[in-house]
Amino acid sequence: MDPMTDNGTTGRRLVERLAIGVLIGVVAISVGGAALLAVYLNRIGDAADGLDRAEALGAYPGRPEPVVVDGMNAVNYLLMARDSAGELEAVLIAHLSASRRDLTLVALPVDLLPGTSQTLAASYAVDPLRTARDVEQLTGARMDHQVHLGLDGFAGVVDILGGVDLGGGRLDGAQVRELIDAAPDDLTRSAWTADLLRATLARASMGVAITDPNRFDKVMDTLTPCLTVDAGLTGDEVRLTMVESRVKASEVLTWPLATVPGSLGEVADPVALARLRAALATDTFPPDGGPEVGPATATSTPHTSVAGSTTPMGPASPVPASTSAPAPGGTSSPGAGSSPTSVADGRPTATSTAGR
Repeated sequence: MDPMTDNGTTGRRLVERLAIGVLIGVVAISVGGAALLAVYLNRIGDAADGLDRAEALGAYPGRPEPVVVDGMNAVNYLLMARDSAGELEAVLIAHLSASRRDLTLVALPVDLLPGTSQTLAASYAVDPLRTARDVEQLTGARMDHQVHLGLDGFAGVVDILGGVDLGGGRLDGAQVRELIDAAPDDLTRSAWTADLLRATLARASMGVAITDPNRFDKVMDTLTPCLTVDAGLTGDEVRLTMVESRVKASEVLTWPLATVPGSLGEVADPVALARLRAALATDTFPPDGGPEVGPATATSTPHTSVAGSTTPMGPASPVPASTSAPAPGGTSSPGAGSSPTSVADGRPTATSTAGR
């Protein structure tokens, strides 16, 4: 049974509601109907309770307060992706709006200096909690939870899902790793990691991710060893987030933070940082803020809207705010199906898919 056709709109809402779990470090699944909802939620919650745990970031003077809208908290998940050696490869802030309708993936380069003398990668090597605190101070936003994701292990999840549509084609786990490893700079690598998560969400939302318990168990067995979450991300909270989520896979945004070179690493572009801080503080990420970056997560050829035009593109190579954007038709990134674009002004990028 295809949940996308047999259950119509209700089926799609169930699929996307549960598939969103991959973006908070749990699992992406697809179910055939409401009768399975409680079963899968309980299994996801139980799996979340069994994940490896890391210490949660505690209170400290000046820690940002949660953003509350209409009695609901917006939630920020700090996702830190690492390689098999434990070195930091990508940093994302997954911002789930208080309405639970909007998900924005903020991409930060690991060589970013967050107002200290250490890059994010350097602080992570010493203490990941320091990285979380540095990101809070940089953005002025509370990082409610920390999720550590092993990209090598996640490549196995990609294989179980039958590959993901990334860079203009269907890629398996090994090809995804090759693509991310080939990123020309750290900001691009984080943006492409966001693309990978969006592609996984889109794949799950097509109704091909998990339609039977056996495949579900395979995903869980592969995903669980490559995940570590903070002690505060309980199974009950995961279940509640799944139920509340109204995020649509086609509307997930990627927001790369534009940077400029510094003497010891990359420095956030002041204008871009001000926009990011305002967006996090108001729980509002404008979808039309600037040119597209890394839109490689559609079930068909991905598109982006730039100044009223629609242009198919593959993964992008973001450019610091002080650098001119490459013209369409420039050199394609490894594994990409079309030419890159860039961050020319430090503003966010909105993703749209064909037919949206």
